[in-house]
Amino acid sequence: MKQRSRTSELIARPEMMAGEVKQTSELFRILFHRSPIGTYIVQNGVFRLVNRQLAYILGYDDDELIGKPALGFVLAEDREAVRENAIRMLKAGCSLGYEFRIITKQARVKWVMETVAPVYHQRKRATLGSLIDVTERKQVEERLKQITAEMQRSNTELEQFAYVISHDLQEPLRMVSSYTQLLAKRYSGKLDSDADEFISYAVDGARRMQILLQDLLEYSRVGTRGKPFALVNCEHVVQQALANLKIAIEESGASVSYDVLPTVLGDEGQLVQVFQNLIGNAIKFRRDEPPRVRVSAGRRNSMVTFSIEDNGIGINSQHSQSIFEIFRRLHTRDEYPGTGMGLAICKKIAERHGGTMSVVSQPGKGSTFHFSVDMAGGESS
Repeated sequence: MKQRSRTSELIARPEMMAGEVKQTSELFRILFHRSPIGTYIVQNGVFRLVNRQLAYILGYDDDELIGKPALGFVLAEDREAVRENAIRMLKAGCSLGYEFRIITKQARVKWVMETVAPVYHQRKRATLGSLIDVTERKQVEERLKQITAEMQRSNTELEQFAYVISHDLQEPLRMVSSYTQLLAKRYSGKLDSDADEFISYAVDGARRMQILLQDLLEYSRVGTRGKPFALVNCEHVVQQALANLKIAIEESGASVSYDVLPTVLGDEGQLVQVFQNLIGNAIKFRRDEPPRVRVSAGRRNSMVTFSIEDNGIGINSQHSQSIFEIFRRLHTRDEYPGTGMGLAICKKIAERHGGTMSVVSQPGKGSTFHFSVDMAGGESS
């Protein structure tokens, strides 16, 4: 016997079709009313069917909402935009969510996200919608915006303060330095040994203060005086840094090698400064053997990470974060010259490029500095 089709079976057994319809209706009823998302059906602009979660969001009992205008709960300033979004979505047949504000029965303003889709209810065109309360998320977003704005304002004020302090102190300090040097030149050996020593201290102190102010001025200018980002060949950058360090490399007998390095999006002058500082530090903080430095790079998604590995004196792990703070020194000036600003400037440059800076090291076993650049673009200014 020829097998009957599914359609003919349903026609032959109408009681099964009715049973399936009833089962589907019951399933819809359960899903609709027990959904954790506020769900409703609107017809001719008023609520025809609502679930418990929607009533909870709006602050009403279920039966209070039936027959009420759906737009009546929308904040007056948002109603036109909600109407336009709903019309656009219904015409397109899509259900992309959009956010707006509502007023509850208790006169509380909430943020919600709504999606709508065209349906038929009791054989008439209607709108099936869902509503999610996103008030807490919006409050968190708003607070984050405020915190970000406050941090940006604070950073700007700090940069301006550092610039004013370092810039405006340059002139009086130059005067002090000039006159102390003049005293040393004219009266060296003509006074007693104490006077010569005091003058020497004054000259050295003025010179160190000038260097500190210049570094502070440079630190404050990382974000404000940087050049717009462009494509930068990092092999050329390292070559330029090595040319600037030529004398230090020759005097120390250092060997510096580098792998094939990528092209990144950044400020070429600042990237030269980072490589020059890190390679220069590897040469400065060396052991008895000649310094060996290797520069390499790796990429993960949009982030390019550079590594500068050396065989120097190393750093205790407890200082792995503090060395990037301004004016932070781990050694005396007699042991190693410098102001303690170099790594702080490098870290700020890395952050401007959307990246970070860190170090992995052990005392006596060398260090590896890592700094990253976001190819998607950092804090370009």
